Amino acid sequence: MRSPLNGPLEYGVRVLVMLTEAYPKQLDINHLVLLDHSVLHTAELGGPPSIHPPHPLHAGELGVRRASVEEGLRVMLRARLADMRASSAGICYEAGNEAHSFISALASSYISELRDRSRWVVEQFGTLSEVEIRRQTAAIFGSRPDDDDTGDREREEGIWSG
Repeated sequence: MRSPLNGPLEYGVRVLVMLTEAYPKQLDINHLVLLDHSVLHTAELGGPPSIHPPHPLHAGELGVRRASVEEGLRVMLRARLADMRASSAGICYEAGNEAHSFISALASSYISELRDRSRWVVEQFGTLSEVEIRRQTAAIFGSRPDDDDTGDREREEGIWSG
C-alpha cells in the first residue's frame, strides 16, 4: 500500500487549496508547481513560518514535484473538484464548483495552516508571468545551500524577491 504522505491525495489537496485561494484565476501546471513548492517553504520567501521544516536539499524536490502535482491534479479532476480549461496560454486549471465546500469541510491544523500559506503565496506569486515563473524556478534550482545551511539564510540577490 502506498503512503498517503507525499502521495497523489496530499498533492491534490494542496493544489486544490491553492486553486481555491486563487479562484477565479486559472493557473497552469508551471505556476502550480512553483506555488506548491512555495507554500511549503514560505519562511524562506519572507512569509509566515514554513509548513515543512527546512532542509538543505529541498531545491531538489522540484525535480519530482511536477509529476506529483500532475498526479494530484488528476485526482481532483476525477473527483470533479478541479476543472481543466483551454486558454490562449495553454491548459489551465481552476477550482471546481464544489472545491470551496470540500476544503471548508476539512478540519485540521494542517489544512488551516495550508490555507493561510496558500493565501499568502497566491497573493505574492499568483500573478507571475510565464517568464517570471521560469526565472523563479531556475533560482530555486540554482540555490545550492552549504551542508550546514538549513534553508533560513538570506537568498542571493534576485532570488525569490517576494
